[in-house]
Amino acid sequence: MNSWMPRQRGIVGGGQLGRMTAEAANRLNIRTLILDAENSPAKQLVSSNDHVTGQFSDPAKIAELANKCDVLTIEIEHVDADALENCGKPVMPSPSTIKLIQDKYAQKEHLIKNGLATAHSEAVEATEEACSKFGQTHGFPFMLKSRKDAYDGKGNSVVKSQDSISTSLNELNSKFLYAEKWAPFVKELAVMVVRSIDGSV
Repeated sequence: MNSWMPRQRGIVGGGQLGRMTAEAANRLNIRTLILDAENSPAKQLVSSNDHVTGQFSDPAKIAELANKCDVLTIEIEHVDADALENCGKPVMPSPSTIKLIQDKYAQKEHLIKNGLATAHSEAVEATEEACSKFGQTHGFPFMLKSRKDAYDGKGNSVVKSQDSISTSLNELNSKFLYAEKWAPFVKELAVMVVRSIDGSV
């Protein structure tokens, strides 16, 4: 094993992506421990008596996992980033990055700041008045989105007209929203970027 490789990596979250991460780590001869429910997909792949059973948003369980590992990573962003920041072990991606992607509007602002084009969006209050103002300024339809706990289409609602604002607000049921100008959809492209600990991309 190369000297830079951790002896034992903790994965916060043991779903499908956690399982894929554990499988890849196994090929590199890196042991993994998982924090998630008892029979989560990743735990089904990796047999160990040292796995931690519990919620991956539980600070005490994150600390328990950290005590058993050299470095931690996550499979999903819905974790306690503050607990990871204070766990005393290296965390990759960094807790500051995790906090950024937990807020989808802050994430968009970060992309814009770094020169990436996105559809125009604005943080809005969860009121019909605020949403109506956005629609009148930027047109209907538009997207109303949750800033928190949004992924894979969850937390998105199409506001088709003035009359559908209340329906979208009830559907999202969130105080933390942003509105996004309608963008004609052509296709989706995914790009994966990997950076090493020395900054190489």
